[in-house]
Amino acid sequence: KARGRATGQSQAMLTACIASVGAAYLPSQRPAPGAPLCGSARGRAAVRCAEAGTLTQSAVDDWLGSAVAARGSVASGLLDEVRSEATDVVLAARRPGRKQEAWRRTDLSLLYGATLGAPSGRVGELVAGYVEEEEAAAAAARPRLVFVDGVYSADLSDTSSLGGGAYAGPLEQVPPEVREAVLESLREIPEREADPRTELGCHTFAALNQAALSDVACVYVPSGVAVDTLRLILLSTPSYPDSGAEAGASPQLAASHPNLSLWLGDGASLSLLQQYAGRGAYFCNGLSRLRLGENASLTHAYLQEQSDGAVHVDSVLATLAAGARYDANLVQSGGRLSRVNLAVRLEGRHSHASLNGIALGSESQLLDLHSAVRHVSPDCSSEQEQRNALAGRARVVFRGAVQVPHGSDNTTANQLCRSLLLSDSARVDISPNLEILTDDVVCTHGATVADLDDEMVFYLQARGLGRAEARVLLLEGWARSLMGEVPSEAATRRVAAKAAGLAREGAAREVRKQAMSSI
Repeated sequence: KARGRATGQSQAMLTACIASVGAAYLPSQRPAPGAPLCGSARGRAAVRCAEAGTLTQSAVDDWLGSAVAARGSVASGLLDEVRSEATDVVLAARRPGRKQEAWRRTDLSLLYGATLGAPSGRVGELVAGYVEEEEAAAAAARPRLVFVDGVYSADLSDTSSLGGGAYAGPLEQVPPEVREAVLESLREIPEREADPRTELGCHTFAALNQAALSDVACVYVPSGVAVDTLRLILLSTPSYPDSGAEAGASPQLAASHPNLSLWLGDGASLSLLQQYAGRGAYFCNGLSRLRLGENASLTHAYLQEQSDGAVHVDSVLATLAAGARYDANLVQSGGRLSRVNLAVRLEGRHSHASLNGIALGSESQLLDLHSAVRHVSPDCSSEQEQRNALAGRARVVFRGAVQVPHGSDNTTANQLCRSLLLSDSARVDISPNLEILTDDVVCTHGATVADLDDEMVFYLQARGLGRAEARVLLLEGWARSLMGEVPSEAATRRVAAKAAGLAREGAAREVRKQAMSSI
């Protein structure tokens, strides 16, 4: 199909056309209860109208057009230009699919078969489960930044304990000295000119995030300032109950596009707890940019605990200057479909990245992590360990790349993926790879796939535990060993409980096997 580029007028034209097809909720922050949703048919009509004379009908992807049409209003006028530029990119793009190398193992039919609409913004029990419970468990009040469906919530946020000139809040209130830098970074859409053979697959969904931006979560820590723990809670809500689809229509997903821009000055340090959660069916399309100055340090706990009916797509892009250190602990346990792209660039000498992750899949979940660590500068080091445990019909995908280009001498990079298959129907796809184009490096990678070690299970059985109890204890401890670096007791309990559930399902499988073998 021919591919064109939309003109700069497409934003205004698109808005006008959306209004003509019934999307009356765009002028306000939230739609009125019962307001019609912008489904794929209306989205296609809007795009055809907006692009009349600019793009042919076949050049605009139907689903991307409907996704742009379903966006909400903007909370800050500072984002108008960003949204307009990104809209042009989205309407000229094509949706990610399994014919592309980056998405070959990720089935997005659940997302593309749904109708996107506006979220209700009704957080309800989410506040008790992810805000109040955490505060009660914490020994002291910690700064908290809450966004609901990508929009800043002043009522739920509390950053009064931040000191030293540090800032955490919406874009509208960001300090003037960093505002222009943040806006400039927002105009950069990742992987615009990437090689399709090695790209992570960030480009289209990142462009959609910026085309549908309502607000930006901004975190700024000045040079030399240390912030202990900052909680960033990103909540998602379903569509209005009374705006359901007609019988026989495609399922509805409320769409939200949270965006994070984090800056650490030279010598600054921060511990960030980034949590995704929600209820009902929705599509959460996130984008996080992390920039670390010289000798800065960021400890990043990323918790994806979305609801069972959620589709979660996120790209985390970290850039490290000389001497900077990035320690990430990435947890995926929720969502029906989850895809996280993690890209780390070591741009200064002696910078270091430590990436640890765990994915716990059950039933029919698909949990996907694509990562790329690029050693741009010499004398840098990185290490990565990914753990996967899955039962039922779950599927986990891990594709990890370490790139060492020409001139990046004295590089040290280690990568390991360890997976536990606890069900005969579960599946794990692992693709660790190294791309080394220089000498004087120490690089390793490896992968293992197995069930729990029978010798370890027997050891616990010899001390009075039943086989099922032994499996639960081992898998729970396996998960807790990584969660020990996450500053959230409540989240640790939830992850440990899911790991225990996977172990019980695996034990039930063993009982069935023994029964079959006795026939």
